[in-house]
Amino acid sequence: MILSLQPLYGAISAGCCAVLKLSEFAPNYAELLARLLPQYLDNSAYQVVLGEVAQAAKLLELQWDHIFYTGNGRVARIIAAAAAKHLTPLTLELGGKSPV
Repeated sequence: MILSLQPLYGAISAGCCAVLKLSEFAPNYAELLARLLPQYLDNSAYQVVLGEVAQAAKLLELQWDHIFYTGNGRVARIIAAAAAKHLTPLTLELGGKSPV
């Protein structure tokens, strides 16, 4: 929850618009945010996109001011390549395995 909302907090406090594309592997959480955020935030400035790879690919075709991605390295390479096409700044929060 923190990893998906923390970048949104920064965007809101900076006065920026934001789009959240949440993981398709947590559909209940994604649907909850898609239902709750429009109740509390301006729908014209903050959107939640539900979907899988096709929806993510469409989002990556657009030009963004900044992309924040949390996940694995394989998908991060795809996102980094898409960001490079538009010279979009990118923050990657890549997961790792705990050695314990």
